[in-house]
Amino acid sequence: MANSTDHEHTASLCKVKSYFTANRGQSGKQSHMIKTIVFVKRRSGTSFYQFCRYWLETHAAITAELPGLRSLQFNLVRPEYQRGQTDWDGVSCAIFENEHAMGLAARSEAFQEMLADEENFVDTSRRSPLIVDPLARMGTMPTRPGGSAETVKSMTPVWRQPGVTRESFAHYWREAHGKLLCNLPHLRALVQNTPRLRSMRHTPWCDGVAESWWDTYQGLQQAFQSPAYQSLEQDERRFLDLTRGNPLIVREVQIVSEGKLVF
Repeated sequence: MANSTDHEHTASLCKVKSYFTANRGQSGKQSHMIKTIVFVKRRSGTSFYQFCRYWLETHAAITAELPGLRSLQFNLVRPEYQRGQTDWDGVSCAIFENEHAMGLAARSEAFQEMLADEENFVDTSRRSPLIVDPLARMGTMPTRPGGSAETVKSMTPVWRQPGVTRESFAHYWREAHGKLLCNLPHLRALVQNTPRLRSMRHTPWCDGVAESWWDTYQGLQQAFQSPAYQSLEQDERRFLDLTRGNPLIVREVQIVSEGKLVF
């Protein structure tokens, strides 16, 4: 009999698949919705446990009050899977119906309350928001139904090589490199997020963020030892700055779904 954790992960994967169905359309079709990704680091003197607890038990309800918010995920870094120290403790992903809705949210009282509350547990000097265009792709989906408590998610910021323009990078990363990514074994799903330059006031701190869902952590490790990854790695040397961009292994927590608080 499945336990509550199994049901929780099954529901999470169903939400991922629903997101693809609603926003993907044909293969590789870009969503018309607008998305924000915010990498966060806990405030000095705050333990990782305290950070996670406050983020989920207090800050989640405050953020959920943003008008026009369609979806909200908090992604908590999993220290047991990280190699050495990481620059971040979590990543927030929010989706709005369109740019107008996002603008209204940014000018709302709820947004100011959210920013004020971040001072209680976040190092706001390192807050790194991105406004992105998500491109959802299907990976090699498993034949078995539902999910597993072992399912993991990775989030990887990427940078282009010197001399590569943002436009050419975005096009190649999404159109050519994305197809190679989908060949990796044990990959369940993939979303490629590129900065929406016309909507950002500041230069984005990275050139893209890849979100990937995997069968298991062991499956992720096997993928990076596969022949498919060898081809992928050769392609990466053409345009990626491989001295940067270590993946974060995270636990995804759905806070808002279809405009409703679900956490």
